[in-house]
Amino acid sequence: MKTVSLAAFGDAQNFIDLDSPQPQVRAGDVLIRTKAVGFNPIDYQVRTSGFDNLAAPVVLGFEVSGIVERVGANVSKLAVGDKVMAWLCGPSLAGGYAEFAVAPEDFVVKMPARLGFTEAAGVPLAALTALRGLQRAGLSSGKSLLVAGAAGGVGSWAILIAAAMGYGRIVTTAGSDRSAQYIDEQLGVPRSSIVRYKGLERPALAAEATRLNNGALFDIALDCVGDSMTHLCCDAVDFGGTVVSIVNGPRSSGESDVPGDEDILFNKSAAFHFELIFAQTEYAPARKTDSYATDLQRIAAWIEAGSLRLPKITEVGPLTAATVRTAHQMLESGHTTGKLVATVG
Repeated sequence: MKTVSLAAFGDAQNFIDLDSPQPQVRAGDVLIRTKAVGFNPIDYQVRTSGFDNLAAPVVLGFEVSGIVERVGANVSKLAVGDKVMAWLCGPSLAGGYAEFAVAPEDFVVKMPARLGFTEAAGVPLAALTALRGLQRAGLSSGKSLLVAGAAGGVGSWAILIAAAMGYGRIVTTAGSDRSAQYIDEQLGVPRSSIVRYKGLERPALAAEATRLNNGALFDIALDCVGDSMTHLCCDAVDFGGTVVSIVNGPRSSGESDVPGDEDILFNKSAAFHFELIFAQTEYAPARKTDSYATDLQRIAAWIEAGSLRLPKITEVGPLTAATVRTAHQMLESGHTTGKLVATVG
């Protein structure tokens, strides 16, 4: 099969077009003829830093859509010919930048009929991360939600999933006019609920966020960016509230006389949770995958019913090394909105 392989960890220029063997199908696996592949920040993070048990050349890519080509023994919910979307469940599996990809059945779900392959490839990883982050935070009716970084893939999905759950008390952040316009027009968060953080120092940033929440601190803060946005989430969360980060832990203030995030959270008796989507697939001594299957099915059902809208999906071109380089460079710029997808075949 044709693949886009990473010849060496490091620069995006290390991607090359390569003929590679098709992946092996084990019991419980599904082989997918790939029609589109989604791009995520983890793609360039693994590219630049490597990952345990991965050796170059390696095929990256963590979410795909396509058609079931073959099923392994014990697969019961999917059949050859099904149109599906899949999360390739962790860096050690990956393999999405290719004509064929393999994933365990629990990480594959039938595509909603209303979606095309390009749209479906932008769903699995980012939507799963957003849903599981909101669930970990205990999102429920009446709670206020701050999403730091709504213009990206996970942040976009978090806003849209919260809306699908009937939730509307949301404030978010934007670093540019383009991001603010996208959040307003595509995600449905009005300008009056968007914090324009450019040029704001830390105390002023938290004050502006709480001002947009009618002067109140937030029950839940979801950090999709890290660094200064982690500070914001810890500063703006309420007493007894919850911060969930998909990026990093509480940060030091950098100044000896200013409390760090942990001190601020402790003084509020607030909780800080991590949502590492592949923790169970990469690090747990025994994989627990049922909840992933349940969450993927829930997301697909919402989309099929029309209650969950999609973020902006940008098609960057056909799957080639040049296209992958471009997608990585766009992600690393920090200025993308919504999801980036390449078509295959």
